[in-house]
Amino acid sequence: MSSHRPADRNRSGNPGALVAPAGHAGHSGDDGDDDLRRPAPRLTVTVTPVVPGAPGIRVHVWPAGPEATRRPVLVCCHDWTESGLAFGPLAAALGRRWTVIAPDAPGHGGTRWQPAGRYRVGDHAGAVLAVLDRLPQVAEHRSDVVLLGHGMGALPAGRSAAAEPDVVRHLLLEDPARAALRRVASATVVRAHVEARRALGQTELVAAIREDHPTWPVDECEARADGLREASLDALSVPVDWGEPLVAVLADVPTPVTLVHGDLARGGTVSGVAARRAAAACRAGCETVRLEAGHHPRREAREPFIAVLASILGRYER
Repeated sequence: MSSHRPADRNRSGNPGALVAPAGHAGHSGDDGDDDLRRPAPRLTVTVTPVVPGAPGIRVHVWPAGPEATRRPVLVCCHDWTESGLAFGPLAAALGRRWTVIAPDAPGHGGTRWQPAGRYRVGDHAGAVLAVLDRLPQVAEHRSDVVLLGHGMGALPAGRSAAAEPDVVRHLLLEDPARAALRRVASATVVRAHVEARRALGQTELVAAIREDHPTWPVDECEARADGLREASLDALSVPVDWGEPLVAVLADVPTPVTLVHGDLARGGTVSGVAARRAAAACRAGCETVRLEAGHHPRREAREPFIAVLASILGRYER
């Protein structure tokens, strides 16, 4: 692990990975092979920040089975107005073969956003780097990392891959933001949508998401509802600074990249031309995969997306 960032301290004053457990959901410690068909229990922890005084980062962990120490860890960065819980269905679909770790970005889920004049997506990399620094404690073993970034999350994922080339072995981008310089919805429009959705009861909210996305499995709709419930309205009250375009971010990434995207006609944000431009910027090569989906390939084309992801993870098993 990199040593250029200062060590954090837990509440006892000793160097440590975790500020405090934020509770857990049924972690039984039973990792027998027969359990691999069942969704892994979820653990939630709070990681100390890289920058002293910054808010703690809430991290969701879905532990793998008993062979996890020989396998890479999948670290996931979520999209705008989502949370790390968005990757719960993916963790279940992977069948506990790989440990899945998903931090909440600032202003999302349980990670607080420090108010400022602009919401800077580039700052999210600090949260990802904090998790990578503390990975042996969070994942309960040291391992290589495959880093997945969806939409907005592709930008901090790319910056983190560039900053930690000895840790991140592969970068997987799911319909990434800023692949093309087209206009995105303003924070004002997104906030109005989030407020309207949050006025609904939970059953009505899940039903509304299913109506908007009829091809999504129901567990994905439930995970999306959780993200909407927890998004910070304060963070949606200021303009968004998206930072550098994706090609500039990828130019600094020394590891192999896979870019999975959908179709513009289905609601995707990455065209074939934009995907090829992004691939050309990658120093260690980039495979591009188009799925029959929109902006959410892992939700709209779950089986082929899982096949791509499992193939990548399998390359780095020891």
